[in-house]
Formats: sequence, C-alpha cells, structure tokens
Amino acid sequence: MSSTQNMIQKSMENLQATEEMKQNTLCYLEEQRTKQKRSIPRRKSQVALRYAMAVLCIFLLMGVGGYSIYRRPVSYISIDVNPSIELAINRFDKVVSAKGYNADGQDILQHVPLKNISYMQAIDRLMQDAYYSRFLNKDSQLVFTVISEHSDVMLEQIYTDNRFQRYNVVTYSSDTACMKEAHQYKMSFGKYRAFLELSQYDTNITVEECHGMSISEIQNRIRTCQGHNKKNVMDDNTTNGHKNGHSKSHKHH
Repeated sequence: MSSTQNMIQKSMENLQATEEMKQNTLCYLEEQRTKQKRSIPRRKSQVALRYAMAVLCIFLLMGVGGYSIYRRPVSYISIDVNPSIELAINRFDKVVSAKGYNADGQDILQHVPLKNISYMQAIDRLMQDAYYSRFLNKDSQLVFTVISEHSDVMLEQIYTDNRFQRYNVVTYSSDTACMKEAHQYKMSFGKYRAFLELSQYDTNITVEECHGMSISEIQNRIRTCQGHNKKNVMDDNTTNGHKNGHSKSHKHH
C-alpha cells in the first residue's frame, strides 16, 4: 500500500464507519489516481490527488465533528414507576443513551432498544412493552423528571400527549447537581429528587430506604406528610382563632 493510502487509512481510524465504507473510499481514490497517471501528466495527477485528499479530509472532519455533536447529551429524562430508567437526549431530541438504575429498569433495557429515536418515541415504546406495562396499574404513578434548558417545553409535551393520558402522570424538573448526587447513590435523579422532597418532611428517611421503595410509595409518603402538616397548620390556626376571637387563613406551600 502506498504512503498516501497509509495517511488516508490513519485519518479514518477514528471515524465511526464500517470497514466496507473505508475500503470503498480507498479503492475509489486509488482508481482515480491510476486513471490520472495514465491520462494526464504526473504533476497534474499529483495536484488532483492532493485535491481529492483535501476533500476527503474535510469529509472526515465533518463526519467526526457531526458524530460528536450527535452523541453529546444536552437534556435528560428520568422515567420512574418501579423501573427507574434515565434517557440522555441530544440537541436533535434523539436518545443517545439509556440506563436502568434498578434491576427492573436494567431488565427492560435488555430487550427494549431506545437509542437513536426521539425521546417521545422512546417513552411510547416503553409504555407499549408488555413487561414494562405490568408496572402501570391503577395504583402506580408514572413520574417524569427532566433536566434541560427547555424543561418546561419537554414536560408540557410529555404531560399533554394523548398516548400517556391514561396513566397517572406527574412531571418535575431538576438540575445536574441533583443528578450528580443521585448517581453517587446509584439512583435515578427522578427518584432522588423525590427522596429529597420526602426528607424535608421526614428527617429520618434515608436513601437506602428509598432504594427499596417504588416511586409511588415515595410519592404517597410525601402526600401523607403534606396532609399531616396541613392538618397541624389548620389546628394551630383554629386554636389561635379561638384565643384571639377570630380565625386566620394560611395557604400551605
């Protein structure tokens, strides 16, 4: 193989392409070089070959750069029922990676491919999966948590989609700091966000306990705690009202 071909082959090593594509490109350039040798003077042949190499280099740079942009996530979606699954989304709204954060989530991803489709298609594919749908009963809660500069748009799109209206859907937004902490505990950031909310009401709850709970169980605990707090506030207001001869109204947040 000539030194020119060696240079081209080295430039191709980092490109995500099949061996067949690489070999076809090399064969084409070699054919063109041979034809030019036969039909035109050597100097013109060298100029043409250098031009072809320059074009190829531009193609390679565009290919590598484009692939790098495509695979870079800019948004994340945590989908939690009992299976906890996170999707990494690129700027084109395509799923570039999917990871399960418990045994159920990992089992599902072994037979449900989610990469290289839109995140809405990926969510729908999960909902249609026979194994996944077993977790979607009338008592379960389907929680979507989004990290993105456009989280409001994404959450609105998910929440209002007719395909998901039959489920008990709840949506939240989060941030990358929460995601980093969650991953340190090997937990999806959606479930970890729920743990943080619960810990505001129940200071004795631990991450380890929440690991063994479904998202519905965590959400139910949160609502129970909120109900108790609201009742306590109402009782305090009633007591103060009796003492002061009037009642006060407070909105609990």
